[in-house]
Amino acid sequence: MLRFAVGSDGLTVELQDDEGVIKGAHYHLLEQHDLDRLEKEVYELLKDRGPLPLSTIWRSCDCHLWEVSAALRRLKDKGLVEESSR
Repeated sequence: MLRFAVGSDGLTVELQDDEGVIKGAHYHLLEQHDLDRLEKEVYELLKDRGPLPLSTIWRSCDCHLWEVSAALRRLKDKGLVEESSR
């Protein structure tokens, strides 16, 4: 049995670990970013650098991939960005 604290909020995770494999959420998956702020950050990045692949945007934002995807979807819904296959 492994027991460890995650983050500064005192969350404790207990895992039965017979195989030596990490199970459960990684610490960074518990932290989420404000999508409004992330949306502005992604918009400014695209405005400054032009079209970018999703992977480049993601690496620039220090957040989860799903968060970047959500921010891009919100920008697309507002008509501020367009998706292309190039």
